[in-house]
Amino acid sequence: MPAGQVEIIGWLYQYYNTEPKDKVFADLKKNIKITKENIPAATQLFTPDWIVHYMVENSLGRLWLEGHPNDALKSEWKYYLDEAEQEPEVQMQLAAIRKEYAALKPEEIRVIDPCMGSGHILCVLFDVLVRIYEDYGYTAREAAVKIVENNLWGLDIDERAAQLSYFAVMMKARQYDRRFFTRKVQPHVYAIEESNGITSAPMHDMGLNLSQEEYGEAVKQTMRLVEEMHDAKEYGSIIHVTPCDWDLLRRFAVPREEEGQLHLDIHGEIEASTRLQILINIGEALTQRYHTVVTNPPYMGVGGMGAKLANMVKKEYPDSKADLFSVFIERSGDLVLPNFFTGIITQHVWMFISSFEKLRNKFDAFTIINMAHLGAHAFEEIGGEVVQTTSFVYRRANCEAYKGRYKRLVDGQSQDEKERMYFDISNTFIAQYADFMMIPGRPIAYWLSDEFRACFSNGSILDICEIKQGLATCNNNLFFREWYEVQFDNIGFNFTSGEETLSVDTKWFPYNKGGGFRKWYGNCNELVNWKHGGEDIHRYNKIPLDFQAAPVRAKKYYFRSGITYGLIASTGFSARNISGGFIFDVGGSMLFPPEEKKLYILGFLNSSVAQAFLKAINPTLNYQVGDIGKLPLIWNSNYAREIEQKTTECIRLCKEDWDDNETSWDFSTHPMIRTAFNTVSEATSSWIDTCVQRFSALKECEEELNNLFASIYNVATQVSSTVDDD
Repeated sequence: MPAGQVEIIGWLYQYYNTEPKDKVFADLKKNIKITKENIPAATQLFTPDWIVHYMVENSLGRLWLEGHPNDALKSEWKYYLDEAEQEPEVQMQLAAIRKEYAALKPEEIRVIDPCMGSGHILCVLFDVLVRIYEDYGYTAREAAVKIVENNLWGLDIDERAAQLSYFAVMMKARQYDRRFFTRKVQPHVYAIEESNGITSAPMHDMGLNLSQEEYGEAVKQTMRLVEEMHDAKEYGSIIHVTPCDWDLLRRFAVPREEEGQLHLDIHGEIEASTRLQILINIGEALTQRYHTVVTNPPYMGVGGMGAKLANMVKKEYPDSKADLFSVFIERSGDLVLPNFFTGIITQHVWMFISSFEKLRNKFDAFTIINMAHLGAHAFEEIGGEVVQTTSFVYRRANCEAYKGRYKRLVDGQSQDEKERMYFDISNTFIAQYADFMMIPGRPIAYWLSDEFRACFSNGSILDICEIKQGLATCNNNLFFREWYEVQFDNIGFNFTSGEETLSVDTKWFPYNKGGGFRKWYGNCNELVNWKHGGEDIHRYNKIPLDFQAAPVRAKKYYFRSGITYGLIASTGFSARNISGGFIFDVGGSMLFPPEEKKLYILGFLNSSVAQAFLKAINPTLNYQVGDIGKLPLIWNSNYAREIEQKTTECIRLCKEDWDDNETSWDFSTHPMIRTAFNTVSEATSSWIDTCVQRFSALKECEEELNNLFASIYNVATQVSSTVDDD
């Protein structure tokens, strides 16, 4: 079956699920969780063909070429990435592993896609297996039967997907062997079934050809399998099944045959036998280990899961429970044999954010061979920045000094552009796992230079700053107002502590909610009801006034001087000065440095150097307290005074700009009438000149700060100091 026809099957399946998928996500907004029946519709996503070839060629293809070198064959696999030059001790370790590869015959290689969908990955695996057999001396026609019999496995929870995969594999075999349909060979391609409803009663009429000892063992193993496969459609391939004597179970799961008599099937043994044979095939597929695992797993956060699935992943996969894709990273590592390969495409957040740190630590047992870091726009049908992905191949073997090859394609704005960038050597980075250990949280920041990594040894922001999330009212419509919606003399400006608010009748206080991208000063619009120390909020949330935890967090820090930043940073990270007098929430979390270092730290946070570090620590759209705390802080007393002066100037310029707008509560006079002019045109021109001068001064100040910090951190040649006009 040509590649184009395989893609058509995948697209048809995906678009068949469009309406169910829309309904699932509409229900999620109503807090209706995703049921097992709806998981396929919610998570099905067709993988671009070039990414499938990348994964297969660099896992299964690499396995064969490392044991059976063949430059002509390698040249056919255009997405194959050559290995980076390794140190001698690594080469010795690899040489020992490759002896195992060299001993493998094609018939012995087992591969699986545990989330096969409509069979796209299985078909590419099939094509590569055909070339492996041909390299070993078989014809393509001989290879087709052997691949279906010996090499290829696929699993999915969706029966429709399994039917399409079955069809795709059969047609792929027919492509290489025109008589394949007459050979009565069945693919190991299964829809995962559950054992619900199977009891021990029908088993009294099964396995009559077994010895008494075999029969007892078969019943025990079968009942254990039935128990473990209960509700299996909830869990799919992440379910753990105990290995069994599968040949014994197949001989057991055969109903009594009474020759010449009508079989009444009183206990339902015929139906039970059929179901058990299917469960045995699935159980064997789930318990055997593979030389290559390649998959595009479902993406579903734990918050969208039904109760059974959520409880299962929390119990069985505590280090990767945040999302199904991360669970499958861990599960794929279980399915693959030691020293062999997994190719997978997932969302890229596991590489960076703190909730996946335990999963990253598990990569001590693995070696990342290479990666195509895709970022957003890798899937044509998904717009925006929400789904950001990475595809990577790893070996189940520990080798911290192994130098992996990483393709950074995150700037590509389309699927096709990313594919073109893949072949550009300038987008290639070489890194070893040991490099990531130098960075707090071990993010997979493969693009950082030695100079950048060295900065983390100098201490961090958290060493001298307290960083806090603040108030969550739990009902913003009730407790939150824009400042111009409230009588001005009922706003509590200039308070310095929460204790002061207990004895006054003032109801509304400045509230820092973060807001959009704005550096240095501004986003001062909101108020919160904090009358008598927030008594209404405490009453609404049924908590005492002295409560110090969620939702009234960090209460003792309210009204203090500090630095705020926006939690959500879709257009970039920005920090602002707060001289005091504000309550703050989660979206406008705050840092509280020593006052004498506050301006220096604010200058650093708004520098291009800090942005470069943040992209390594967490390149997603949300910056948590822990991310900011990990930023390396190098205090340089020689530059401190100059940095403080320039930071002060940036604050002044941005405050003037903010207060020139009527939406500022410190607005006094519109700048066009602040000075007498003869005409409106003159007033407008004067105001434009003022804005341009302010803009130019701010830009110059920011670029000078960027230069200073680039020099302090020894990254002047790697970070641009230029500030874009936009």
